[in-house]
Amino acid sequence: MNVNCNRHFKGDFQAARRLVPADWPYAAASQLIEAAGLRWHIQFHDGVEPSNTTLLLLHGTGSATHSWADLITPLRASACVLAIDLPGHGFTRGASPHTMTLPGMAEALQGLLEALQMAGKLVIVGHSAGAPLALEWAARFATPKHRLQLTHLIGLNPSLVPPPMIYTMMLGPMIAPIATSAPMTGMLTFIAANTRMVDQLLDSTGSKIPETHRRHYRYLFTQASHVQGAMEFMAGADLPAILSKGRSLDVPISFLIGKKDTWVKEAPLKEVIQSYFSKAAVITWDGGHLLHEERPAEAARYIQTIALTA
Repeated sequence: MNVNCNRHFKGDFQAARRLVPADWPYAAASQLIEAAGLRWHIQFHDGVEPSNTTLLLLHGTGSATHSWADLITPLRASACVLAIDLPGHGFTRGASPHTMTLPGMAEALQGLLEALQMAGKLVIVGHSAGAPLALEWAARFATPKHRLQLTHLIGLNPSLVPPPMIYTMMLGPMIAPIATSAPMTGMLTFIAANTRMVDQLLDSTGSKIPETHRRHYRYLFTQASHVQGAMEFMAGADLPAILSKGRSLDVPISFLIGKKDTWVKEAPLKEVIQSYFSKAAVITWDGGHLLHEERPAEAARYIQTIALTA
């Protein structure tokens, strides 16, 4: 029997209105939830029709719920949709350095899902670094006893290509404390507010996204907590560790790759997928790293097609 993925939780809408800018996409749906030592910013959208499937949307490093703005309406046609700000990102507060690793984030995400007390089918959609987070959560917590039964995992331009070995073994431990320090994040916030740095970063993705999305990214990078969270997540991501778990995952996986993605390049990404996720379905579209923001209607149809058959 289908049920509307109804919430058994009470979020704080009033506190969210004070924290989230009025022009933020779906600001009226924003609420704050206390879970796993964090105060999460989430947006929950009931399905238009009764559904027992929840689509959990996990953005990438440096992004937030706004990344999914143009997909929400079409996705709600067939499922309930839960978009969240990851720890250290957007309007989610309280992250510690321990949280900003893939295992730490997966544990925090599990705490959030337990607090939400939803049940039924779960399809996780992860963009960029959101994809390895989804894989980490699945490897640790996707069990038959979970209230939400993971039926499919979708990675959009997944960040599964590890950095060069010299970085992993030598440079990473030295750079991370500097990059994540308060003076460094303060300087980056100042630069972001007073230069074209954010637009140059967005241009470097190989994607052409709407000005409204660019404006939200610019705002985020004027927030020191967001900049620090993004830097800590980049510094704390251990991709080789999650790749080693890939072969043992027993859940259907689909990957959508952008041909023009200059951040996670197609050829090495396909090699990694073939080596560690050989059973995954892989398709390639024309577009850059922010493919779902370039082609939201098509990306929503792609997700819906998978979710309806999961």
